[in-house]
Amino acid sequence: MEESAGAAVDTDEAPQESSASANAIAFAGLLALAIVSLAAWRSVSRQPPGVVTPAAFTIGTEPPELPRSPPAVGSAAAYEAGRRAMNTGDFATAVARLGAAAAAEPENAEFQNAYGHALWRSGDREGALQAHAAAAQLDPRLQMQYARSLDVAGQSQDAVAQYQQILEKNPGAATVHEDLGRLLFRSGDYRGAAEHLQSAVLSRPDDPVLQQELAYSLDQAGDRARAEAAYRKVLEKAPSAVISRGLLADNLLDQGRKDEALAVLQEGMSAQPQAPLLQRQLGSALERSGRPKDAAAAYRAYAALVPDAADSQELLARAARLEAGGKQ
Repeated sequence: MEESAGAAVDTDEAPQESSASANAIAFAGLLALAIVSLAAWRSVSRQPPGVVTPAAFTIGTEPPELPRSPPAVGSAAAYEAGRRAMNTGDFATAVARLGAAAAAEPENAEFQNAYGHALWRSGDREGALQAHAAAAQLDPRLQMQYARSLDVAGQSQDAVAQYQQILEKNPGAATVHEDLGRLLFRSGDYRGAAEHLQSAVLSRPDDPVLQQELAYSLDQAGDRARAEAAYRKVLEKAPSAVISRGLLADNLLDQGRKDEALAVLQEGMSAQPQAPLLQRQLGSALERSGRPKDAAAAYRAYAALVPDAADSQELLARAARLEAGGKQ
């Protein structure tokens, strides 16, 4: 301990000459640094305008391995994996992944809906309907899809109930009226179909197909006058609508207006002389009007237009009987 103290005393009492020498060295170092800095500044300042000197910038370098975001986990990852599998046609994997997502988040309408689509594509329609039902309960916007799925699956009564449930809350939903009207049309409930198709037509009055479905429904329901008006609206928009023209002629014949029916058909044939269906319909109208010879001629004209049609030979035989004076 004493030696250490003595050494400290000896250092404190070092000659002043050594201190002056250290100051001189430090000053010389600072001067050298200033000279080097001035030279570097002059080098940069002498570059032509617009020339970028690499020394003017410090370019950072990335670490060899950047930290990565952790991979998605849980239901979100399962959902994304299921969607990718759906896009590639791997429906078994899609069902497994989307089913896992739906089970993990049973209150997520999007997950339930996607799971329903996967089940449907895999052939499990019953399971698909259950998933779509769950999605529809969670999100009213998916109720229409559920109703359509029921319809396609052949569960017409359940589909009708679902459509009606939607209309209770949205009575002016034209698309729902249209879908329900067509479902009832296919089911043979023409009066019910006409009611809903009429609501749909109000939103799309220029749609001849929808108007024709309404007209036929009214006709089959026995409402001849309204059906006639609907058929005529179709022909106003689409004069070449052969089926509507023929149905209008039948409607007029059912009302006993034979001359008007024939006029409707002849008007169409003047614009479309090679239309086989009009020619056939004309033969039927002439026969119903008590003009068998003219009807036979119309049937023969039809067979000449489409000799390979399934009913051509039948109508030729009918024409022969009418010419011979037989009723059939």
